[in-house]
Amino acid sequence: MKAKQLIEAALFVSTDPVSIEELYRITGISSREEIDEAIDALIREYDEKNSALEIRRIGDDSYIMQARDAFSTPLLDLVKPVVSDDVLKTLSIIALRQPITQAEVVKARGYRTYSHVKELLAKEFIAAEPKGRTKLLTTTQKFADYFSLPGEILQLKKELARQLNIEE
Repeated sequence: MKAKQLIEAALFVSTDPVSIEELYRITGISSREEIDEAIDALIREYDEKNSALEIRRIGDDSYIMQARDAFSTPLLDLVKPVVSDDVLKTLSIIALRQPITQAEVVKARGYRTYSHVKELLAKEFIAAEPKGRTKLLTTTQKFADYFSLPGEILQLKKELARQLNIEE
């Protein structure tokens, strides 16, 4: 099936999750059911051959091909991070303490935080809304999907605390 092969190729070459809309465009298929059948078949094939790769659903309408968790640690040196360590530290503070003002993050992380926030907004990992002379920062669904975390803020904070072994 050519559509299944196109979907597999799209997932293989993309470093970002591929949306159902993009798969419609790539394959020429307009039926969600047909796309779902092709993806389900690919998922089964990768599982049956015990592949080091897997196809994972991200949110409700996107998919990504990635190395299975069991293989991720030895491959870490090959993967370029989506953000630098400094930006990741800023993102961690935002995620754990959200909603948090930009002023509070700057107080905790210093003035370089302004450029971190700008980068995180551009990558759509955080959202900002005006609050007086500062901004109120929260993480987005894209952040939750990218890091395989729950989208709801309280659940996200609990999961992050659990993963980081932080007392709540």
